[in-house]
Amino acid sequence: MTATNPIQCVIFDCDGTLIDSERLCLQALVQTLAEVGTKIDYEALKRDYQGIKIHIVLGSLVEDKNVIAGDGMEQLIARYRVISNELFTRYLTTMDGVEVLLESLIAKGIKICIASNAPHEKMQVTLPLTNLDRYFEGTVFSAFDAQAWKPDPKMLEYVMDKMQVKAEQCLFIDDSIVGVQAGVSAGIKTLYFAHDEDPDNPCTIDSPNLVRIEHLGELENHLSL
Repeated sequence: MTATNPIQCVIFDCDGTLIDSERLCLQALVQTLAEVGTKIDYEALKRDYQGIKIHIVLGSLVEDKNVIAGDGMEQLIARYRVISNELFTRYLTTMDGVEVLLESLIAKGIKICIASNAPHEKMQVTLPLTNLDRYFEGTVFSAFDAQAWKPDPKMLEYVMDKMQVKAEQCLFIDDSIVGVQAGVSAGIKTLYFAHDEDPDNPCTIDSPNLVRIEHLGELENHLSL
């Protein structure tokens, strides 16, 4: 693809990419785990579990497995959602430059969509809170739709099918390593949004399809291949 055949669709991760929610999600996880007797350091949680499916995080970390037996897992996730939503209502903001970028992409006629590991129930709270829902009417996709979670590339393949685009027509941006893995594996030009990279756990993925950026405004420099 050349500059005369530009990107037709930009696929955004949601948490930590469009909205500054990752720190709030991690804080909610720390609190949720503490309520069931599991203490974990915020930084350790960020290093090892950021972007991972919530069922896997809780299943791995809850020390008393009786807590998540039967319907306990769903009850614990529901409690996590309550704590998260309280934090979102009080503190949630967009990432710097989001609206300027989205308006620019729309003006260029570029399709935009969201591909998130989060459930729709979460994004139905966070996107309206940040007034971003108006940009993504009908183009918000959850891993629960695809029944595939990043780093599985099937998540992004599902989204591309729904958006009626091919990998070579897309640009994908994510702030998590598991997201970057999904993008690269799907054959999409992928931007690693490294605004909050853990220096002890840097992204080491080596691919010609991968570019590192630290501000959303840099995305527009990569709208052609």
